Amino acid sequence: MHHATMTALAHATTDSRIVVGTMTGTSLDGDIDVAAVRIDGHGHELSACFIEGISHPLGALIQDLRRAAQQEPMTAMEFAQLAHAFGQAHAHAIHALCTGCGITPDLVVLHGQTVFHAPPLSWQLLNPWPVATAMQCRVRFDLRAANLASGGEGAPITPLADLFLFGSSEAPIGVLNLGGFANATLLPRIDPGRAMESSQHVRGFDVCACNHLLDRVARERLGKAFDEDGNAARAGVCDGAALDEILHAMRAHAKESLATRRSLGTGDESARAIDATRQLSSNDACRTIVEAIARTIVSTLRDAGLRDEDTLLLAGGSARHHALVQSIARARTGKTHTTMESHGVPVGMREPVGIAVLGTLAEDGLSYCLEQVVGAKSRMLDGASITPMQPSLHRSSVGNTEQKALSKPIYAP
Repeated sequence: MHHATMTALAHATTDSRIVVGTMTGTSLDGDIDVAAVRIDGHGHELSACFIEGISHPLGALIQDLRRAAQQEPMTAMEFAQLAHAFGQAHAHAIHALCTGCGITPDLVVLHGQTVFHAPPLSWQLLNPWPVATAMQCRVRFDLRAANLASGGEGAPITPLADLFLFGSSEAPIGVLNLGGFANATLLPRIDPGRAMESSQHVRGFDVCACNHLLDRVARERLGKAFDEDGNAARAGVCDGAALDEILHAMRAHAKESLATRRSLGTGDESARAIDATRQLSSNDACRTIVEAIARTIVSTLRDAGLRDEDTLLLAGGSARHHALVQSIARARTGKTHTTMESHGVPVGMREPVGIAVLGTLAEDGLSYCLEQVVGAKSRMLDGASITPMQPSLHRSSVGNTEQKALSKPIYAP
């Protein structure tokens, strides 16, 4: 279990709430990322402060989640078991975080695992009821369905959260999430206290496969789950011919529709890229893949209007990949640093923190899906919710009954 902590008030004031957000990305790296956030204010005026986060291991669940994401056949019973066990794993992770830092959440926001996304169809697999039963507080989930039903793409949904978390009154900013699939948010310069008026100018889009490529080349060429800190890539040399072949394949993929481009862990685009490195040494293969990703990212951001001199904030698992971060930074003249360095949000926690912000906006009656980003305005409030039978219970500790339920695993792979 990995922890990330920032000094902050751990308890809500009279005008603040404690909100927990969760995320498991499309790269399925084996953990649930859980973040506790203090939200001050409401609606358009809210501000968020990261309190603490953990990455909770999924253990045996990860294999069947990958099966589901890769569209392998499973019985209805297996899907039901998986969704329930995944919900219990979330309950364990959230309970561990809240117990560890001595907080009781007012709201929990669950993303679930994206196992299919082809608008208007999408599935963020998760049974939210084990979390609601254990935590006895409001729970929001199924965050994309309202926009999909309204004719939108349902993704990406984090750009509005990025505006509240990272928006600046000084200059435009880019936020780049280096996850299974790299995605970007372009934020305009905002006037203080008028964030929502600036939201119509926020842009968000997918860029290219990232961790899917990096992890696949590490598995196939290094025999490791990932290239830790990018050490193998840093020891390698980029091969020009292989680089051109990979860039050609990635550019062709980028011309496809958003629904087709969005990576769900099936690995098709990564297989084509890795094939181009077969004749290279392991380190050179890793380096060449890194350069292809970095060049695709920088050129895509330029084409989208982010100037080289603008600030770019990095988050996601590969913000720890030194070779990739250095390659991106070298190609630009502006500041390139992490969300931890700039705003105190650990790179692995940007998504669950963002999910917490989105759920809070929905609680305050605001849609978080930006029409210019997802392609349509949601015709109903985004996200579904569960309300505890006795709302006052959300200020109580998890009782013995819930603790016993949490300690008894039901998943039998």
